[in-house]
Amino acid sequence: MAEATAQKLGFMEKVQQWVEQSVVPPLNKITSNFWFSLVADAVLVIVPFTMVAAIPSLVAVIGNFVEGVPDLSPISTYSFGLIGLFIAFLIPYNCMVKDEKKEHGVLAGFTGVGTYLLCMCAPTLDTGETAFTMARFGAGGMFTAIFLGLMCAAIFHQTAKRSFFSEDSLIPDFVKNWFDNIIGILSCLLIGWLVAYVASIDIFSLVTYVMSPLTGFAQTLPGVIFMTVVMDFFYFFGVSGWVFTPVTSTITSSAIAENAAAVAAGGVATNINAYGFSRYTMIGGEGSTLPLAIMMLFSKSKKNKAMGQATIVPSLFNINEPLFFSTVVANPYMFMPMMLQAVVCPTVAWLMIHFGLASTHYVMFAMNNLPNAVSAFVLSGGNLGNVMIVLVNIVLATLIWFPFWRAYDKHQCEVEAEMEAQMSRSADTSGATPAMG
Repeated sequence: MAEATAQKLGFMEKVQQWVEQSVVPPLNKITSNFWFSLVADAVLVIVPFTMVAAIPSLVAVIGNFVEGVPDLSPISTYSFGLIGLFIAFLIPYNCMVKDEKKEHGVLAGFTGVGTYLLCMCAPTLDTGETAFTMARFGAGGMFTAIFLGLMCAAIFHQTAKRSFFSEDSLIPDFVKNWFDNIIGILSCLLIGWLVAYVASIDIFSLVTYVMSPLTGFAQTLPGVIFMTVVMDFFYFFGVSGWVFTPVTSTITSSAIAENAAAVAAGGVATNINAYGFSRYTMIGGEGSTLPLAIMMLFSKSKKNKAMGQATIVPSLFNINEPLFFSTVVANPYMFMPMMLQAVVCPTVAWLMIHFGLASTHYVMFAMNNLPNAVSAFVLSGGNLGNVMIVLVNIVLATLIWFPFWRAYDKHQCEVEAEMEAQMSRSADTSGATPAMG
C-alpha cells in the first residue's frame, strides 16, 4: 500500500512539475498579455448585465405556468442584449487606462462604439430613419465587438503617445485632449467607413465566418469534452477556469443568443454548447465536486470530515474553491476522478440534448450560484429533461468520486494515526524521568 502510494506521488510530482515548468508559464504569458487582458477585463466587467438578464428569464418561465405575469423581456434586451456594444466601449477604454492615459479613455471608448455602429452599415428607410438589427448589439456581435474594440485600442495605443502641444503649453488640458484625440477618432471611423461602405464588407459576417471553425468545433461532442477537460486539467493544478472565460464565455453567449433568435423566429435552437451548458459539468463547482463535498462529511479522517463541514454550504451554491484548493489540487488520489468526470458529464449532457431527451438552452439565465437543476430548468425554457441531466450527472459524478475519496480517506486516516503515534512517542520521551548516576 505504501509503495503504491509512493508511486502515485512520484507520478503526480512529475506531472505537476511538467505543468508548472512547461505549461503554466506559456499560459500565464498569454493571460498576462496586454491585449488579451483588455478582452478578459471587458468580459468580466459585463457579468452583472448577464445576471440582471436572468431575472426576466426566470419571470418568463413562471409565466409559462401562471397567467398574468408581466413581460420583462425589455430589461433583458437592454442589458444582456447590449453586451456587444458594451464590449466595443470597454476594450479601447481599458487600453487607455492601462496605458495610464485615462484622460483619453472615455473618448477612446466612444470611438469604439461609433466604429461598431458604423460597421453595422445599417440601412436608411424611406422615412429617413436608420434601421439597426438589435441582435448585433448583443452576444451575437461579441466576436465583432472584440475585433473592432482591439482595432480601436491599437490605434489609440499609438496616437495617445503623441500630442500637438508641448507640456508647458498654456492651453487648458481639456482643450489639448480634444485635439490630441482627433487623429485616433478619425482613423478608427475612417477604417470602419472604408471597410463597410467603400469595400461593402459585412464585417459581422466576415468575423463570424473566420471564427466558424472554432465555434463549430465547440458545438460538437469532442468540442465540449475538450473544453471541459482542458479547464478541469488546469484547475487540478490550481489554474482557475476564469482564465479561459474570454474564450468560453464569448462562444457560449453567442450560441445562446443565436438559439434565442431562432426560437423567437419560430425556428429551432441548434447550439448545444450554449450558455449554461456548464450547469451539467460544474455541479457544485468546476469538477462536479458536490458529491465529493457530501462524502467528506462522512469521512473517518478528522481532517477530511472537518473540511467537509467547512465546505458543504459553499458547494451547494457552486462555490468549490475552499474544497478544491484544500483537498483536490495536486492530490494524486483526485486526478483520475477529475479527468473521468470531465469526460463523462459533458458526454452525457451532449448526448441527451442531441437525441432530444432535453432541450438546448435559449433563455439567458446567469444566476449560476443557484442549484444546477434550477438553472437548467430556466435555461431550457422549463424542460424537465434538463433537470434530469443534472440528476443523472450527480449520480455519475458520485460513482466516479466515491472509490477515490474512499482510498484518500483511508490514506489520510493512516497519516493522522502516524502523526498521533509520533506525538505520543514525543510526549513519552519528553516526560521520562532522567536516570540517576
